[in-house]
Amino acid sequence: MFDFIENLLYYTVKLSTPLLFCTIGGVFVQRAGTMNFALEAAINTSCFFSVLFTVITGNTFWGIVGAFLSCIIINAIFGTFVVRFKANAVLIGLAINMLMTAVPPYLLQAFFDSRGLLMATDFIDVNKAINIPFLDKIPILGPMLNNQTPLTYLVYLVIIILTIVYYKTKFGVYVQVTGENQQSAEAVGINTDKIKWIALMISACCCALSGLNLTFEQTGSYSLNMSAARGLICLAAINCGSRRPVKSCLYALIFGFVRALQLMLSSFVSPNITLILEIIPYLTIIIVFIITETSVARKTTMRFFREE
Repeated sequence: MFDFIENLLYYTVKLSTPLLFCTIGGVFVQRAGTMNFALEAAINTSCFFSVLFTVITGNTFWGIVGAFLSCIIINAIFGTFVVRFKANAVLIGLAINMLMTAVPPYLLQAFFDSRGLLMATDFIDVNKAINIPFLDKIPILGPMLNNQTPLTYLVYLVIIILTIVYYKTKFGVYVQVTGENQQSAEAVGINTDKIKWIALMISACCCALSGLNLTFEQTGSYSLNMSAARGLICLAAINCGSRRPVKSCLYALIFGFVRALQLMLSSFVSPNITLILEIIPYLTIIIVFIITETSVARKTTMRFFREE
């Protein structure tokens, strides 16, 4: 039983890494007044182009470059329509998500005669676990945090840095003011469009790291819809966490824990039951979202009445 708990905590940290990257980046976009519905497309794009560039060049460096460039382009497209032309963020985000489910299979079929899988294990070494000797001596925390990958450790540093930026810098204040009241922000001379663009670029870099964790540190390959709704899960975490960096990341950890629990339980049941267990993470999101939104609704004293 103790081994089960240790493994569960270990995989919680491991599987939460892409969620945490995407969540902390998405918080800035949300707080700047724009809901980035293209998070799912950005993660999937990062996964695909990181592997594609690696296979084409035979060098993981260009795979990393491809991940960042592709996410920046995706967010630039989203920003052009939403920030520049004031289009509906939900519709544009859904359109980009649908586009990026169609582009990878087309390119795979055209250039690699495959519609679902692109292997890069000849170039990518997924065995990047870092052993930290002193962690072995710490009960519970040792097995949970030791032998994780570089990006898993990096994500917590990124969260700390971006949280400090959010609360302790002028840019962070501008982000909050822009999201709270854009007209007031513009009245005091804040370039709100510039703030939104910077927030989108922060989100793009975080989504790129999220995709790189999935491909370079977990699988060494790309498969269709590899993001597996992680972008939507992160949107749920951001909203459940009231668009606050630390609180949103805690919800991302909860969703990572549930995914790890589903993975652990799958090893004890038959394949048919395993398919049923795959709904647990998504069912948890619905339950958590209902609970958090219900509590918010009860605290709201303002009531709206429809005119007949």
